[in-house]
Amino acid sequence: ANAVIGPGVQIGRNCVIGPAATVFCALIGDHVRLLSGARIGEAGFGVMPGPSGAEDAPHYGRVVLQDHVTIGANSCVDRGAFDDTILGERTRIDNLCQIAHNVVLGRSVLMAAFGGISGSVQIGDGTMLGGRVGIADHVKVGEGVSLAASSGLFRNIEDGETWGGTPAKPLRQWMREIAWLQKNANPKKKG
Repeated sequence: ANAVIGPGVQIGRNCVIGPAATVFCALIGDHVRLLSGARIGEAGFGVMPGPSGAEDAPHYGRVVLQDHVTIGANSCVDRGAFDDTILGERTRIDNLCQIAHNVVLGRSVLMAAFGGISGSVQIGDGTMLGGRVGIADHVKVGEGVSLAASSGLFRNIEDGETWGGTPAKPLRQWMREIAWLQKNANPKKKG
């Protein structure tokens, strides 16, 4: 009910498009689920200087959702500026997530609620992003990576690593730093 499918959209077999979802400039595979209020294919946040100040940059790319992808309620997947934004097979995006233009997610990527991925990020197969993870633009994340909830990632990560914190770093290092900080911020009183 009240879903909008724009021009140039191709939708595969056995897809579910929830109420108030919108789809523009997209190629959608088979068995894809778009939950209520999902926004697929809107222009990304591309801004360039113009004669009167900041102007929106045109976006000519598409969104490609491969087979068995799920996009949660009120999540947004922006179309690419020149290249496509691509979400690999069996990727699952939770509610209230933002995926910017030119992002490429591998197969079976899991992204929990409130996450944000900036433009031109590449994420490998089987990576898991905890809730409220933020990733800066042009970062490359390897396959099988885990990012702890509320991580803020600003640099590349190799395959199979587990990171956390802001700025994100290898999990053991992050936990040691937190333990040191708690110990030194609240010293025990003697006597």
